[in-house]
Amino acid sequence: MTRINRPDTLLTELRDLKRRLRLLEAARMRTGAATMAAAAARAAPGGVPLVPARTSDWPGTSSAGWERLLVTLTDRGGRLVVELAADPDTAGQARATVDGEPAGDTVAAPGRFTVEVAAPGGAEVEVAVEARRTSGTGLVRATARLQ
Repeated sequence: MTRINRPDTLLTELRDLKRRLRLLEAARMRTGAATMAAAAARAAPGGVPLVPARTSDWPGTSSAGWERLLVTLTDRGGRLVVELAADPDTAGQARATVDGEPAGDTVAAPGRFTVEVAAPGGAEVEVAVEARRTSGTGLVRATARLQ
């Protein structure tokens, strides 16, 4: 009902709906702007994540077959730096893959290698580090940084 106690017409109902819609959109814009500002603050490049200092904290595998230890997606490419470690009396290998295809050489653990990763045309590529144990009973571990 309207304020003057007359039955609502289609026109008064339409006006009321438009008013409510404007109020809802204004409230959404206020919260949307705050949410977007918070998201922008989170997305702003801040610090660089640190790599665990102890090799025992790195992801590892005892599998004789290739097992993924680390994976990321990138559309910028860059240089992938991989460091390897193995438990005592254990030997292993690691390699980098780009979109599932081996990139660079297979390297024995312990060791370190670098692979250049290209993202042609800014397309998103998947970069992974795989490792396997070749002898012994311990773990082969790896960590990586994409610069």
